[in-house]
Amino acid sequence: MRVEVLSTGTELLRGRTVDTNAAWLGAQLEKAGLEVRHRQTVDDHPGRLVDALKLACARADIVLLTGGLGPTEDDYTRSVAEEAFHRPLVFRPALWKAIRQRFRNHRIRMAAINRRQAYVPEGSVVLPNPHGSAPGFAIRQDGVFFAAMPGPPREMMPMFLDHVLPRIRRKAPFEVWEAKAFGLPEGTVDEAVRRAVGARATYGLTVRGGQVSISIRAEGSRRKKTLHDLSRRVRAALGECLYGRDLPEEVARGLLRAGKTISVAESCTGGLIAHKLTEVPGVSEVLLEAAVTYSNDSKVRRLGVPPGLIRTHGAVSEEVARAMALGAARSSGASMGVAVTGIAGPSGGSKEKPVGLCCMAVDGWVERRIFQGERSHVKERAAGFALNMVRLKLLREEGHAGKKLGLRGRR
Repeated sequence: MRVEVLSTGTELLRGRTVDTNAAWLGAQLEKAGLEVRHRQTVDDHPGRLVDALKLACARADIVLLTGGLGPTEDDYTRSVAEEAFHRPLVFRPALWKAIRQRFRNHRIRMAAINRRQAYVPEGSVVLPNPHGSAPGFAIRQDGVFFAAMPGPPREMMPMFLDHVLPRIRRKAPFEVWEAKAFGLPEGTVDEAVRRAVGARATYGLTVRGGQVSISIRAEGSRRKKTLHDLSRRVRAALGECLYGRDLPEEVARGLLRAGKTISVAESCTGGLIAHKLTEVPGVSEVLLEAAVTYSNDSKVRRLGVPPGLIRTHGAVSEEVARAMALGAARSSGASMGVAVTGIAGPSGGSKEKPVGLCCMAVDGWVERRIFQGERSHVKERAAGFALNMVRLKLLREEGHAGKKLGLRGRR
């Protein structure tokens, strides 16, 4: 199935807004077994939009458009669909009632121009938008499925997942299995996956912040069985380096499963670990507190790091990282403590302790690494490495408990 994504908005072409919608849709479609063949970005010009839509419908089976559903004069999506599909716009009283009710619920004065949003092309299916005033709509014509969705991501994403994806998922000709790996170079992961997959499927790798994302795609009538077998082989090849979710979510879920809590102490990462964890819904059940102890004095006062330890070994040392992690857990009452201290650069390094040196600790377990790159890259890698240490510690403890109970073979 050929899919095309059409993004509208002059602000996208002028660089004032980054088109995150197209990238997100591409990722979601691949997971669903569909692949984007083309992407277009068009300014707010009705003639060019009509041309773009006609081109998309001529070369794709599914066309997804984002943007242009607002109430203002330069929101052309409705009129463009009217012209391209030869379907007059029809006023929907129920839709108008719902739009007015939304404004009343939020106690916001509604402009008369909002009435334009109650018009949709004749014969189209309305796509509800509980997060905004702009409803979407879908049309099937001449073998093409077309869906128009709002531009704001917080409105577009749930509309796509709840109302568009279910309508197109059954068209998928292939299926995808995804996983992530941490702690191995991309080349090593590639070699292991290539051996496991062979010629039975295709795969791809992407790398970000030390995390290697793996995507395996299988086609044919036996694709489910193929993916099941290949995923088992990849798991066997990569072992504990492999996991299913994004790293912070994997850590949060692991803490929940183990019934443990955690506290964070950060120096060079400046709260990045805590930020990543708090992006996970429900993490409040396991994350007790986080402290950015940037100065030596704060490490002593807040975490109880012995001053002599800092004088002898320096703030960036395995000894201080261990004391920070243990102090974070002790002062908060958490089951586990994680800490990072390092030299993010671009200055501050020495021959003995170069820029990029970071020490990460989870309770008494400490690792020392030198991360290359600019300041933001060092911080990103150190935070990811520390989170992966938490993941591994939980995994190993879980495996040890299962082995003692005789459950290891049934996990």
